[in-house]
Amino acid sequence: MKLVPAYAIFHCFATLHDCRRRRQSLLVNKARGRFLPPAVERSATRGDKWRYSRSVSLRTTNHWGSLSPDSSLSERDTDVTAPFSGESEDKLDYYNTRYISEKDEEEFFSDAERDEDRIKYPKGIPEGFYVTKQYFVPPEGFVNLTTNGSVGNGIDRDDINRLEITAVNVTLPIALMLLDEHTYPSQSRARKACRKGHIMIHRGPLESTTTFAAEKCSRGKVPDRVYPGDVIGYQVRLHGGFYPGFTSGTRKNDLPFDLPVLYEDDHFAIVNKPAGVVCYSQRKQGHGMMTVRAALPFVLKPPRRGTLAIMRRPASVHRLDKPTSGLLLVAKTKPAMVDLTRQFVERKVRKTYTAVVNGIPDEPRETSISSKDASEMGIDVGAGVADEYCGEWQLIDHALDDKSAVTVWRPLGYVKSMKAWDGVLTLVELKPKTGRYHQLRRHMAWVRNCPIVGDSVYDGGGDAMSLRGRGLFLCSNKVSLEHPYFNTHVGRKEWNALPDQEKYRNGIIRLSKDGQTVEVHATIDLPAKFDNFMNNEQDRHDKFNGDSKSS
Repeated sequence: MKLVPAYAIFHCFATLHDCRRRRQSLLVNKARGRFLPPAVERSATRGDKWRYSRSVSLRTTNHWGSLSPDSSLSERDTDVTAPFSGESEDKLDYYNTRYISEKDEEEFFSDAERDEDRIKYPKGIPEGFYVTKQYFVPPEGFVNLTTNGSVGNGIDRDDINRLEITAVNVTLPIALMLLDEHTYPSQSRARKACRKGHIMIHRGPLESTTTFAAEKCSRGKVPDRVYPGDVIGYQVRLHGGFYPGFTSGTRKNDLPFDLPVLYEDDHFAIVNKPAGVVCYSQRKQGHGMMTVRAALPFVLKPPRRGTLAIMRRPASVHRLDKPTSGLLLVAKTKPAMVDLTRQFVERKVRKTYTAVVNGIPDEPRETSISSKDASEMGIDVGAGVADEYCGEWQLIDHALDDKSAVTVWRPLGYVKSMKAWDGVLTLVELKPKTGRYHQLRRHMAWVRNCPIVGDSVYDGGGDAMSLRGRGLFLCSNKVSLEHPYFNTHVGRKEWNALPDQEKYRNGIIRLSKDGQTVEVHATIDLPAKFDNFMNNEQDRHDKFNGDSKSS
């Protein structure tokens, strides 16, 4: 008889237990309205490992939890990489689409509204906590020391004798039961609130309903006693407009970098990513809070009540390289994420970059194109009648990684530099039609032989290393796109009802020339380091050579 090793038997039982646990977790998630993509669901039922990435869930698969008329939850998948047909409006049904369960959605909106109104609540202990509910101990104390709760939830005579409780000397958990029997039906519920730090005691009466004297306050503990005239407060951590559920103690002022918000509504936002910050951290990279993903819940406001298909935390739709600064699109609802992703796939998002390159890029006549030609290629260059046939743009059509890669660019200015190739630095405007990996950096370095200043990967080393000290001089300073919500059937009605002042706020939102599409056009100034660097290089050159500045 062949014996089976003990470790094989243990592995068999461990696998069965893991399979059962994953299947049970899947059923729980379904009951809560938290759906997983079909591939993940199949792997869970097989007992395999869950290999589910954020990019798959948000970019490749449009996984909805939709509510049918009878309010029964159902699942639906939509491939966002496929071109949208004329029935795309049905896929983005803002009336019947819900990304999280109705219960979780109500909790999200309630917490967000409470956080936004934190100014109305007294401050708690420690900083960041606010008292949202107050209980006043009667001046005569607790005359009746029994609650009217159900059998088993009240206070019996044994508890009163054991704890030596009187009308004017009551333990904190029992006081909570006497003051709010619905919230604290048992001592265990009251003790749990104390241990979590949600209870605060103010000794003596309050001077005003909005002020708790710090010297008279302390966080309530289970053994604490309360006396006539004391005030018990229930406190929670509030962020004030920030996304609810992020209670790590981080506040906007504590973020390690500034993340300005250029535009924001209930559906998406545009932020200005600084250089040196990654969009999101990969596994084991250890960026901590130094990521855009970690900072977004603390700089953006949650959607208002009534916004359907919300996401519990905002997510960037695309990414910028760590050394690149500029505009980043962020989705706050699932339909906005899907629609913005579709616009990137169909190349409807038009981005403009500005860079400083090392040397003078060649401008061959055979690669020169007019603004009209660039517009016909689907590149937004602002073509007009006057420059219809003017060769003011340069075309780079050079495949990268065996994939088509197209960039249109033009020079904006030149300055002299003692460190640059040919003694000149060039400020260029770049408009990519495609979005290949490091496309702009590789096109300028490999095709035009003028790498972007500060590019430690493609500048070739040598003398170019002397220009690396101030980072990469590449900024995404313009972006144009279609609004992901106001161009839907429901969103357009909402937009038409808005007053003109709110419609065209900040000049970022406008109608297309034909008046059919609500567009978003965002522009930012270049980082100060661009002008400072080019002026310093020109001044240094003039100082040692006696030349005047170039245009």
